[in-house]
Amino acid sequence: MNKEAVFKNKLVWITGASSGIGEQLCYDLSKLGARLILSARRPEELERVRQACANPEQHRVLPLDMLKEADVLAAADTVFTEMGAVDYLFNNAGITQRSLIAETDADIYRKVMELNYFSQVAITRKVLPGMLARGSGHIVTTSSIAGLIGIPYRSAYCSSKHAIIGFMDSLRSEVHDKGLRVTTICPGFVRTNIIDTARREGTAQEKVEDTVIKNGMPVDTAVARILDAVAAEKEQVVIAEGKEGMGPVLKRLFPGVVYRMVRKMALT
Repeated sequence: MNKEAVFKNKLVWITGASSGIGEQLCYDLSKLGARLILSARRPEELERVRQACANPEQHRVLPLDMLKEADVLAAADTVFTEMGAVDYLFNNAGITQRSLIAETDADIYRKVMELNYFSQVAITRKVLPGMLARGSGHIVTTSSIAGLIGIPYRSAYCSSKHAIIGFMDSLRSEVHDKGLRVTTICPGFVRTNIIDTARREGTAQEKVEDTVIKNGMPVDTAVARILDAVAAEKEQVVIAEGKEGMGPVLKRLFPGVVYRMVRKMALT
């Protein structure tokens, strides 16, 4: 698959563009000739990423707090009015969480679900009419292997990632014959600063370390595989290796085995 032929001159909106997978998506897609809209809360970080992209003058920074639905809807109106219907929406904004269920405040569940699920639903529903009117478009959403297998210390995160998979499955079934494509990405442990963000946002304690993230797949490797999957119009893809990558398959075939394996894993 020639990825440059797929993405060249396409209008691509990336949320969570200031760090991690979203940041790397910006770099890789800009090299492939896409025109980018970069969204996250911190404008200075978005500008740093834009300047580091290929052809920075072709890309636009659009600061956005995904936790404020009114801002999400207004931003989508701005994009459509000033730039037209997007070709690709990468729903990549998200936050993780680290705590036992018995020790997790209800507000953390609400915050994680608002960002990882409700904000993705809102922005997707807002860009959908433009895509349907044109008869083309591709919605790409970052879920997680944790959206397929529940694991300890991440109950809020797992719940939100399970939920967004269900929403995207339903969306895919509704638009499959209307020229639209829906891809759900389920990465395993990827080497990003996601735990630092969780500490800053109060969904993980300061003392929490995450060795599985630090030893995870390099982010550039993960994003290369993500873009391969999107270019090939895959419906859902797991981005992981070895036992981690086999986890979702094993859960379908031998769920009891996976439950026992998860209990023994070092996940913090």
